[in-house]
Amino acid sequence: MSATPPKKKPRKIPDEYEVLVIKLTMELKKEVGKEIAALLLVGSVADNNYMKGDSDCDFYLVIKKDRDKQVEILQKIGQVKAKFENDPQYSSLLDLMVFFEEDLNEENINASSIVNWVHIWTGQQGVLKIGEENPFAKVKITPGKLKKGATQMCLDNVFIMRDGFVNTPVGKNEELAFYASDAAIGCAQAYLIYLGEKKFNRYNIPELFAEKSSLKVDSKVIKDARDYRVGAKIDNIPDFLEKCYDFGWTILEDILKGK
Repeated sequence: MSATPPKKKPRKIPDEYEVLVIKLTMELKKEVGKEIAALLLVGSVADNNYMKGDSDCDFYLVIKKDRDKQVEILQKIGQVKAKFENDPQYSSLLDLMVFFEEDLNEENINASSIVNWVHIWTGQQGVLKIGEENPFAKVKITPGKLKKGATQMCLDNVFIMRDGFVNTPVGKNEELAFYASDAAIGCAQAYLIYLGEKKFNRYNIPELFAEKSSLKVDSKVIKDARDYRVGAKIDNIPDFLEKCYDFGWTILEDILKGK
């Protein structure tokens, strides 16, 4: 009587996020590998806490010190990025931020509007995909520095929302709602970081914000923004835009008073 063959373990099929991480890593190594100090996967995908169909796949790419070649390097990175953005499978997933190694020090962070302390904190939580060590880990963060970064993050999101309203063509209501919802969520994230919260994701932000915030603001707008991002409809977009805008400004004003 022949022995029963062992059962094969079911193969894990990688999802589009895992495939993107693999492909982007290989492409960057091929095109600019010698210039890379580090590539980090950050955010909800790095934490394995993402929502398929909505979460971005966020990367921090750090380039070695070499001012003379930065234009050429950036152009090559832009070509790699465009390749994935033109692919329907990855166009809505990829979010790549580029940093220069020489900017990741306290003096330049304090003087820069590009790199802030939330970036440093986020980078320190990242998963290294290329490189020997995490360059963000070399920079010391204090609660005061993180509050400064959260302030800049909130300000950036308010102005992103304003720019969206100004530059979006009339009739593009869905695009307007996207700007408003994304920026309002960003302001709420900034406020939680300002309050010292570190363990959260964009999907539990409405509940955590309602629990932690003492602001006189309707936190339902964040729930509506989150739900819109995952497929829910907004019945009254003009009203939603007003609420998102007021929400962002209320948070920013409270943070600035606290400074």
